[in-house]
Amino acid sequence: METRQTLVRSLFDVFAIWILANVGYFTLFPAIGYELDYNGSPISISVYFLLCAGFCIYYFWPLFKNSLVINERIRTESIISLGMATFISALLYGLSHLPTLSGPANSPYTDILLSTPWYFLPKMAEILLQQILVAVLVLELFERLRSLYRTIIWYSIIFGGGHVLLYAFSDASSQHAAFMTLGALASALAFPYLLIRVRGGFIYTYTLHVLFYILLAIILHTWPPPGYAI
Repeated sequence: METRQTLVRSLFDVFAIWILANVGYFTLFPAIGYELDYNGSPISISVYFLLCAGFCIYYFWPLFKNSLVINERIRTESIISLGMATFISALLYGLSHLPTLSGPANSPYTDILLSTPWYFLPKMAEILLQQILVAVLVLELFERLRSLYRTIIWYSIIFGGGHVLLYAFSDASSQHAAFMTLGALASALAFPYLLIRVRGGFIYTYTLHVLFYILLAIILHTWPPPGYAI
């Protein structure tokens, strides 16, 4: 019973932090005169999500310290991180040469359609916060279930269900909601395995998450949906 209560508390903490971070974003920035637009206010939004990510690391540090393997391959992982950063930079450079779209704005759901490379500065900060919370979710599930397979199943239910609830109370289009929910479910094929079984798995999950959005932006800018034009 105590183990179950601990898991429920951890899941509550994850969802509470994510909800509070979003409530803060949607209420704080308009109150101080900033746009709710990753393209229009990239620096201030980046700082906000980096502060949220820093708080998460501090709050969940006991879990990370006990669950993650701290190894001495700093040089190897630094080289891997540099290589991935170079690859991401090359993709963003390519994106900067694609035509800018015009069309109806409905932030935050159309930000990526109208995105410039500046969009990805706050987006990568937001993704960092998301991946920290995903890591907490996976590590907490594995700590209790002691099975990668069961962790993947419950991760799919919780993470996919969280997206369903999120979009049920938003004004996002059904196409956007369905695509992002499917993306969340697809992450179950990689994120739990990488975080639990692979050294430096957090680096890989973070990179995959960032690449998902960059490739999506490239596709949308190359083949814009109806209602958007070059």
